[in-house]
Amino acid sequence: MLDHPNPDRGTVHTPGEIAQQPDLWRRTARLVREHAAPLTDFLSAAGLYDENSPRMLLTGAGTSHYVGLSVVDLLRKHFSTPCESRSTTRITPNPDLFFQEGKPTLMLHFARSGNSPESEAVLKGGLECMGEAGRHLVITCNRDGTLAEIARAHPDRVYLLVLPEAANDQGLAMTSSYTSMVVASQALAHLEEMDAFVEQIDHTAQVGEEVLDTYPDRIDELVAEDVRRAFFLGNNDLYGAATESALKVQELTAGRILAGAEDTLAFRHGPISAVDSHSAVIFYLSERNYTRRYELDVVRQYQHAFEEIGAEMIVVAPQQPDLEAADNLSIFSYDVNGEQHVPPLQQTNIAVLIGQMAGLFAAYRRGVNVDEPSVEKALYNRTVQGVQLYDPADAFEGGGNEP
Repeated sequence: MLDHPNPDRGTVHTPGEIAQQPDLWRRTARLVREHAAPLTDFLSAAGLYDENSPRMLLTGAGTSHYVGLSVVDLLRKHFSTPCESRSTTRITPNPDLFFQEGKPTLMLHFARSGNSPESEAVLKGGLECMGEAGRHLVITCNRDGTLAEIARAHPDRVYLLVLPEAANDQGLAMTSSYTSMVVASQALAHLEEMDAFVEQIDHTAQVGEEVLDTYPDRIDELVAEDVRRAFFLGNNDLYGAATESALKVQELTAGRILAGAEDTLAFRHGPISAVDSHSAVIFYLSERNYTRRYELDVVRQYQHAFEEIGAEMIVVAPQQPDLEAADNLSIFSYDVNGEQHVPPLQQTNIAVLIGQMAGLFAAYRRGVNVDEPSVEKALYNRTVQGVQLYDPADAFEGGGNEP
């Protein structure tokens, strides 16, 4: 696909955008290093390094929301402050439930294009409703988008970080834009030691290149035409990777494979009922020893049951896990000797490569246009539009229940 891009199959953009990611991670880390001093000043002025630091609210829509899910635990742990990730699609119709006037808040806005109506509504609404108590960091891949324009108009309260132009994916499915925004967000926890962070990302990028070189054929075999459901499971940052992987598989195959994501333990509480002989269950295992013990218990608990049902099991882990071999079990280890060491809470970008390749090969096998998988249904396009925006002040008057 990389050597022979075919417009009729929709392989002009997406395969290359998946392949370019490790290089973009290196470039993004170095870009943030250039911003480290002014960005630190901005976060300091927002009170993030004070004893009573502001709450952090991460937001975006779809894949951009999953960026927040992928870094929220890292940022909460590092800054020791309340930190949550809520989608713009949830905040836009409920601004009174999220914007608190006078309550110090640092919002992180993620967007590939920055042109969706929800991105505009949440940044404008935050500026209007939280006033001087709110500070906003915009991380986007499009310097010409609406979000970037709004940011430039409010330099006193908004810091704009535009990622390398190549991260502005042209395929419908966000791939390198997602992982580049993840790297930029992870960097916030390393602003005081950016040289070390750049070195860490160089190691992660090397691991990513090895995954992209080593596993395509095996992943292609696992998404044969009889696979109709996929379930991605992970915790913390890997829950973010799971949600994004599920979206990639379902989106790129235009729904030929229905996919979902859960915390690993939560999967046992109902969602597991959907596993059948046409299912693939993918476990993303954490680098955190304590967390991984629970994850491996779930793998072992259902290994034989899934084998009897005929469901495929795929385990993605830093090192080879101690699991009983089985015909329906595939293991993808990406740092077997532990030499590159992708840190805990920062494994997202490696894990999601598996989900992206699964979506890519599954779509290609099923004859779906990879760059424009929605072209036949015409339900949405690269920048989702069609929502009328209302004055957020209306929601604060009687909770939006006034006649």
